[in-house]
Amino acid sequence: MNKPKIKIALDFSDWLMELMAATFLLLLIGFPIYYFSKLPEIIPTHFNALGEPDGFSKKDTIWVLPVIGFFMYFGMLITNKFPHVFNYPTVITEENAERQYRLVTKLIRTMNMLMTGGFFYIGYSTIQTALSKGAGLGTFFLVVFLTSIFGSIGFYLYFALQKKSG
Repeated sequence: MNKPKIKIALDFSDWLMELMAATFLLLLIGFPIYYFSKLPEIIPTHFNALGEPDGFSKKDTIWVLPVIGFFMYFGMLITNKFPHVFNYPTVITEENAERQYRLVTKLIRTMNMLMTGGFFYIGYSTIQTALSKGAGLGTFFLVVFLTSIFGSIGFYLYFALQKKSG
């Protein structure tokens, strides 16, 4: 069965998440541009589960996260325009398509914001640690980041599986 193609209008929360994700992307790219000449030749490039640096490399590796973040951001942004091609945990019908599409596009926007925000924080912390102004990601980064990601997926699944229509 073909899923209906419906354009989902953005509400305030959608615009807010788009703005936040774009801001994080600009910061993710801007901070390395600004700080690159100030960085030492060797910077932290890996952090353990406690957020402590445990891997180091040349400062050129500071560009890895902005490049990945750039493609990830625009990939999610473009993909989110085609909710009818996604897989869903329920059958999509004319009656539930708009609700299901709205839920999944909000999930993708949330993921985009969380991922670009997380990447920015990692890049920022890398720079601060390299400049001896910080000591890594912090103890709770991994817990907060993973809880945010999986919590968002959990909320989506909870609402997507409810038997409401419209």
